[in-house]
Amino acid sequence: MSLGARNDKGDRLYRRFLDGDAIALAELTGLYRESLTQFITGFIGNTSDAEELMLEAFTRVLSDKGNFKWQSSFKTYLFSIGRILALLYLKERKQEDFISVDADIADRDGVSPETDYLDGERKRQLHEAMQTLKPEHRDILYLLYFEGMSYAEAGTVMKKTEVQISSLAYRARASLKKKLESEGFTYAED
Repeated sequence: MSLGARNDKGDRLYRRFLDGDAIALAELTGLYRESLTQFITGFIGNTSDAEELMLEAFTRVLSDKGNFKWQSSFKTYLFSIGRILALLYLKERKQEDFISVDADIADRDGVSPETDYLDGERKRQLHEAMQTLKPEHRDILYLLYFEGMSYAEAGTVMKKTEVQISSLAYRARASLKKKLESEGFTYAED
């Protein structure tokens, strides 16, 4: 099955939008607004500006309807536009420091305060360790694990082949594991 043959929720919503369904646009924006903003924030380190770039990404994608060729999922295409806008933003401001994304995790019901505290500490350690990684390593881990993208989709966003993504993901995981272990990170019990 080719990437263009995929039929995920974002693809269906974009097709509905193209067919003139205004409600689909609101649903599409709601589906990707937060995750795209977090992804862009990982590049530029400023949530306020990332929100503006997220809106710009949606504006560009939706106003240039003919540019999307269905060779990837809509999400991959949207995140590629977001990445380009973030890099242009950095270039304009000559900013070189990349800051990792802050993954907000929803509160869970029925969890003891001790467990919740330990989970919070693990997440804090993970976040701090991710900040020390190379920007490329942070990006690939975010796309694969926080956004759930496939290697092919992440490759499209990062302009790399699947083989390059596989190698990059391996190195990024190893680097993150080494950093976490050096800081005494303890893995959650299943």
